[in-house]
Amino acid sequence: MIEKEYLASRVMSSNDAQLVAILYEGLIDTLNEGISYINKNEKENLDKSANKCRDIVSELLATLKGNSDIANNLRSLYIYTNKLITEGQVKKDESKFKDAIKVITPIYEAWVELGNEIAKKESTKPKGPSIVSGATYGKGHLNDYVVNDSNRWDKG
Repeated sequence: MIEKEYLASRVMSSNDAQLVAILYEGLIDTLNEGISYINKNEKENLDKSANKCRDIVSELLATLKGNSDIANNLRSLYIYTNKLITEGQVKKDESKFKDAIKVITPIYEAWVELGNEIAKKESTKPKGPSIVSGATYGKGHLNDYVVNDSNRWDKG
């Protein structure tokens, strides 16, 4: 239960790049579970683990848009990873799962780095709106004022 609450908290406080990194992290964790199920000879759990891995890879594939070089390269890596997962499941070969981890880990690390860079930039942004406006009522007339980015009040 605590893990689910922790994950929910991470998801709620993450930027877009960090969310993608969480998906990769889940994929790597599930691949490691698959390796342990192969070693324990737990076929049913291995099947569940492999299916979960394929679901994550499918989600990553679904997020790719366009035919840019990056999208095409990632698409190829995801398809190759899916192939490794299937071969590892069918042959009960942990080396296929380890190979999948080797393919995914550098991409995961890149998304973590990108997420951290975005978080740094977001933390240096000023909090709150960049322009604030207000109105005051004087004797018989209404005054409009606006605060711009330079923190100067201007008559509206």
